[in-house]
Amino acid sequence: MTTDKQIHSSSSTSTGTPLFPHPISGETHMRPDRIDIGDGLLLRWSTKEDEANVADLMADIFKWDTLGLAKPRADDEMPKPNEFVCALVHRAFREDCRVTTIYDFALVENTQAYEGQNPLVAGISLQQNIGYFGKIKLMYGVPEIVATHPDYRGKGLMRHLFHGLIHPASDLRGDIIQIIAGIPHFYCQFGYEYAIGVRSSRRLDNLASIPTLPEYETIEKGGLGEPFWLRIPTVGDVPYLVRMSTPEKMLNQAEVGLLYDEEYWQFWICNAVANAASKFDVTREHRIIVDSKTGNDCGLVMTYGIKMRHVGIFTLEDGYSYRDAMYPVLRQMIAIEEEPTSLELKEQAEKKKDQEDEDCAERKLEGFNDLMDGSKSVQEVLEKVEEEEHKAQEDKATAATSPADQPTKKKIQSLGIGLDPQHPITKLLEHKSTLMTFKNKLYTRIPSYARFLLKVAPTLEERLEKSCLARISVTWHFDFYRKVLGSAGRGLEVVFESGKLVSASDDWVPPSPYEKMAAARERIVKAKKENRPDIKPLVYKAQFAPLTFTRLLVGDMTMDEMMEVFGECEHPDGGEDAKMMLDILFPKQLFHFDLHSW
Repeated sequence: MTTDKQIHSSSSTSTGTPLFPHPISGETHMRPDRIDIGDGLLLRWSTKEDEANVADLMADIFKWDTLGLAKPRADDEMPKPNEFVCALVHRAFREDCRVTTIYDFALVENTQAYEGQNPLVAGISLQQNIGYFGKIKLMYGVPEIVATHPDYRGKGLMRHLFHGLIHPASDLRGDIIQIIAGIPHFYCQFGYEYAIGVRSSRRLDNLASIPTLPEYETIEKGGLGEPFWLRIPTVGDVPYLVRMSTPEKMLNQAEVGLLYDEEYWQFWICNAVANAASKFDVTREHRIIVDSKTGNDCGLVMTYGIKMRHVGIFTLEDGYSYRDAMYPVLRQMIAIEEEPTSLELKEQAEKKKDQEDEDCAERKLEGFNDLMDGSKSVQEVLEKVEEEEHKAQEDKATAATSPADQPTKKKIQSLGIGLDPQHPITKLLEHKSTLMTFKNKLYTRIPSYARFLLKVAPTLEERLEKSCLARISVTWHFDFYRKVLGSAGRGLEVVFESGKLVSASDDWVPPSPYEKMAAARERIVKAKKENRPDIKPLVYKAQFAPLTFTRLLVGDMTMDEMMEVFGECEHPDGGEDAKMMLDILFPKQLFHFDLHSW
């Protein structure tokens, strides 16, 4: 273990009103009161009373987005408010939401709004996810549902929200790193750098290639049925689910990612379905895999997605074959996915009822028109309406038993495989699927490199200990040329003693030639006084353009790749040993970020 570590940072702390503990970190932190930014606009944090206005604002702004759309919208069609985003907002305001609280929307309020007008004009939801870097657990801040009303764009409201509310609150509560998936290039202006990658998936388009259970193996023909069957998890299964969804158990190679912790499983097993208010509230299915022969639980499978379903978890206990389990599990999960949910059944029933009411109104209107134009008497009209009503009831009764009138099933056209590239299921389906590549990366912000390095020090020390540079003592000086918005300092000093990271400082700045000379003289004088030879300490140096060090730090790029892409990037002192140490500390990584797990 690393001990006696020191950290120095030039970042300031904020004061304000204390709020409730966060559901994940459990820490109470201080936040600023309302901030007046002029023109009648205020920055503030949300309360429960804001839920409806936030939902209306976001649903209206995102109406042009295709999120949640089952089919493409016509070019000349005026879109309706986005139901999917509206459901997201309401879910974020629920007391059982695992990543945010009702107080975690940063808002811009128009205090001059007229009566009946939505006073909210911009907002961001500040979420928190638990993740990992190597074997170290980290808190990731995740700004989500970011939007500004079109009439208020170009006024710098997002800059006010990020720098005035989001970043101070996220930093203060202990988020070591922040990530965003969003508009290309937009968030670079707020101190973010493209760094953490998005895992590529494979797409299985021909679901007919998944063989059916041979007829002679079916129970109807005297067989044993599927060798594995699936059951719905209960609250008592949470410890098992946590154990079966660790990165190691899921065969994840990723050294950087998010975790499926107890809160995740408590939410999805206990709350997500029970408290669902929209068909968009249940966006994933979880099942425990059971060995049909023994009746024992032997694995876990999860699917997720809106436009296309993906397999996100497929885990088996030791001793079971993925090859044996793959098709039985996929057959059953596809069948489960094609069944309408209770909320979808309710929606279908409501549409059917609306159509019946509309037909009834048309029949009555037709009878009224016949009466008005004199073509039928009152008695004839009443008899006709009664006859048509009777026929409609008979048709309804007949239709209730007709296969054509049964609840509409969903047809799964394709299936994504969102598992590790080397996962057995990925490899087994490789010849039947096509690679879906994602060029975009997640925006990444590390507010303090020093704080981040000290947090993940055990992982870095373990990497050093396993290398040819074990127990090295060296001081690293990183020069970022200038301090920019989003960085804690102009440079970074990191000290290793006998392979242990003992201190890190965001306050280091490159010394002038005179300061270097004065320091050397002081060192030499001290050595003479102590009657020992002057030993020049080992110092390695590296230079990076502002914020680009993030890409090396998280494992997005190697040092060779950095030097090829960025002309400012180099390691002028230390030679190959210095470069080797950076390669050891920060190897290129795979990533696993299930961002929409709430």
